Amino acid sequence: MTQENNNSVETVLTYEDDVLTKIVGNTVRDVDGVLSLEGGLIDSVTDKFSDETDPSMGVKVDLDNDDKEVKISMDAILEYGKSIPLVFKKIISKLSQTISDMTYLKPTEIKINVKDLQTREEFMKKNSKGDKKKDK
Repeated sequence: MTQENNNSVETVLTYEDDVLTKIVGNTVRDVDGVLSLEGGLIDSVTDKFSDETDPSMGVKVDLDNDDKEVKISMDAILEYGKSIPLVFKKIISKLSQTISDMTYLKPTEIKINVKDLQTREEFMKKNSKGDKKKDK
């Protein structure tokens, strides 16, 4: 009869890049002042309430499972009139906390490329008309 010793069990927990991009995308989209993260297609504010939302759009991660570290970069459209450095600071704080809480990984680099500034009304107008035609 073999008795298992729990102290000798080797355990390994790793993550796919897609898991981290989803965490990042969902976290950043909830930060006041972020209108959209952009990838190949525009991901509008209204889309975040639908089932078709891709939370990883516009997010790139460089994941090091061995060292438990992650580097993050993203392209964003921010809200005109908001302090860009303050929005960036909120993103860094929220991302660092969420990633640490959910994965125990350490973000070692967070980069945001601001692609555009738009008022919320301008953004909604641009993304509510003709989006489906552009995507075809």
